[in-house]
Amino acid sequence: MSTDQLGITDISLRHLKSALYVFEHKNVTRAANKLNRSQTAITKAIGELESELNCSLFDRSSTGMLPTVHGEALAHRVRLAANEFDRAGQAYQQFVPDGRAYQSIPVFSMDISYKRLAAFIALFQVRDIREAAKLLGVTKAAVYNSVRQMEELLDLSLFEREPGGVAPTSFCSILARHTKLAFAEIRHALEDIASLDGITQGNVSIGTLPYTRTYLTPRAINRLLKTHPQLNVTTQEGPYAALQASLRSGDLDVIVGAVRIPAPGSDIVTETLIEDRLAVIARKNHPLTKRRKISFRDLQDLEWVLPAKETPSRQLFDDTFRKHNMDTPKQAVQTSSQSMVRGLLLDSDRVALLSEHQIYYDRKAGLLEVLPVELEETYRPIGITLRALTQPSPAASLFLDELRSVAKELRN
Repeated sequence: MSTDQLGITDISLRHLKSALYVFEHKNVTRAANKLNRSQTAITKAIGELESELNCSLFDRSSTGMLPTVHGEALAHRVRLAANEFDRAGQAYQQFVPDGRAYQSIPVFSMDISYKRLAAFIALFQVRDIREAAKLLGVTKAAVYNSVRQMEELLDLSLFEREPGGVAPTSFCSILARHTKLAFAEIRHALEDIASLDGITQGNVSIGTLPYTRTYLTPRAINRLLKTHPQLNVTTQEGPYAALQASLRSGDLDVIVGAVRIPAPGSDIVTETLIEDRLAVIARKNHPLTKRRKISFRDLQDLEWVLPAKETPSRQLFDDTFRKHNMDTPKQAVQTSSQSMVRGLLLDSDRVALLSEHQIYYDRKAGLLEVLPVELEETYRPIGITLRALTQPSPAASLFLDELRSVAKELRN
């Protein structure tokens, strides 16, 4: 695995920082003075960056350096990346209150090699030096030395030895999250620049919750790739807490599914696309499908397949049972796997708690059916969850547009 596959773009952080300072001061001399570097070094850094990105970042004139549209796009994302390193530094100060100012530490000031940070992120992800070295295609000594040098710069341990490898310290987890977010912004910078030249490229990473895996998300992905086949799309399935952690660290662009209301001041935001109501699902020839209407009381003694207790769907289900003065099922299979639900229903008289949209294709194929019973007050907001402090990449924005379009069709 390369550094790029780890999410670490192989581009000089010092070069990016130089470009940001030239953008802010509109002059190489002033930028060099602020960075305490020579004008020659700054000029060289900008030249190498332009060559690497294959675009002009600044228009040179006798009065200074004016950013091009490419330079503005790059500076915007680099500033966001710098903010992430700064947030990591602020957190570091809490761990080492008597230490030197974090602004002077290369880890936080973007004066550190991306290769060193890649070694740190690789070890953080796999928790084993040998495996981290394999991921990067380097020696164990290279990984060890990179991480050790970072610890020396911080005067703080990042990992603790364990029998099976290493475990991250509390600050290590914080630093890894902000580092990954910073590099997510750098990746998006490259995609923004390509987009300005009429080229939409990059990867869209989508976290999916059960409701959206059958119809909403797949249809949006297919429409996206029909018009932009050059894009790469990856999906990650799992419980909401795990997906939220991946979103917050920059590994995901968006979560699609039942939305949770974020706490005030949260670093995530939500957008509701549709309101969906739950239904009782059974196999096509289930005995209850022959009835024209089923009372809620008839549900009491059925064998159920239900979502996990901490999910919004399950909470709505339990609340509905309590409002009818009924006990929730004592025995139920709990799963979020659509294929597991299908297998359980097709081979028994069990019923499941799902949305009609979740069985769209199974219903079309004559495998599953919606039972004629009303689950009152079981509407759920279905939508997207995004990071609040950044803007989606061009590729992710295109996916969100398609998602909103599919949701609009479902509402109509």
